[in-house]
Amino acid sequence: MSEVMPSPTTEAPSVPAAPLWDPFQLMDRMDEDALRRELDGVAATDLVYVVQQGGQEVVGLSKTGVDQCCMALVSQGQVIREEDLQYELIGQDDDREALFKVKAARFAVSPAGQEVRLDQVIGVKRQPLYYEPAPLDLDSRVPSRKHRGKTYRELLEFAEGRDYLAWMAENFGESEIRDFVRRILAGEEVVAQRGRQLNPHWYEAGAMKAARNARFRLIPGSVRAQVIASARQSGQALVVDTQVSSGATPPPIAERSEAVSRVGPYAPTEKQVAFYQRLAESSVFSEEERRRAMEWLATRATRQTIKDQIDWLKRQVETRRSHRAGESAA
Repeated sequence: MSEVMPSPTTEAPSVPAAPLWDPFQLMDRMDEDALRRELDGVAATDLVYVVQQGGQEVVGLSKTGVDQCCMALVSQGQVIREEDLQYELIGQDDDREALFKVKAARFAVSPAGQEVRLDQVIGVKRQPLYYEPAPLDLDSRVPSRKHRGKTYRELLEFAEGRDYLAWMAENFGESEIRDFVRRILAGEEVVAQRGRQLNPHWYEAGAMKAARNARFRLIPGSVRAQVIASARQSGQALVVDTQVSSGATPPPIAERSEAVSRVGPYAPTEKQVAFYQRLAESSVFSEEERRRAMEWLATRATRQTIKDQIDWLKRQVETRRSHRAGESAA
């Protein structure tokens, strides 16, 4: 008798319940993406983030929007200055984080240049030093400038790509990737996981977000409201719909995976979704098991719970294949 895929609510490994979406974490993640683009020379233009779900929406200023508010204060004779930045590292190894603290103050400045210190606040931010572990399979992108944007599957298709993979198998700095590349060069259909990667911009991101938080606290509510209203009217508001309308006809699974990946910071990543789908499509599963797996992915998966389900699927694929091989040998 074939095994039955566990229900995520009963037999699957228990995971602490998380809210379906957290708009402020989502905004923070969008700010980090904008900061990364700024470091590459691409200026951010979105002043406001609008996160929608159902009939509700949460509106917040982006880092660029906070900058705009500070510029608006200048026209009123007030200046916000960042005066001090401190940080400390906590944790060990891949779990290290940086705690940033920025002190900022607001000054009233007369036309003659005289200043009066009005108030002072601190802004804080906890910034992980490492990205979360990422799935590693044939459709993952190769970490290479020479072959930027190409997948392992694509490199296997031509001689120069295979030569580069052979070099990676012997010389690449990460043992997980060296082992993975050796196995795919040998013709195996491998699914693995890359270790956590250092965020090369952790300092810039943490420092700028702590400064953003400090300056935000000094901006009067009337100025914030003015900038938000102006941004929405001028098209400088980024609107994110965090779920597909419940009244709409459910799209096919292949299309629905994109909707799942946009739910928010707790949603599975695109790589997790693709990895999960490839495992679930294995011939070792029955149509009913596959249907239940896809239904769970489309309606209940989160970034944390999908990790446990992926592990379970991998074990089933390996175990059932070995059982079949044993039966054939007998």
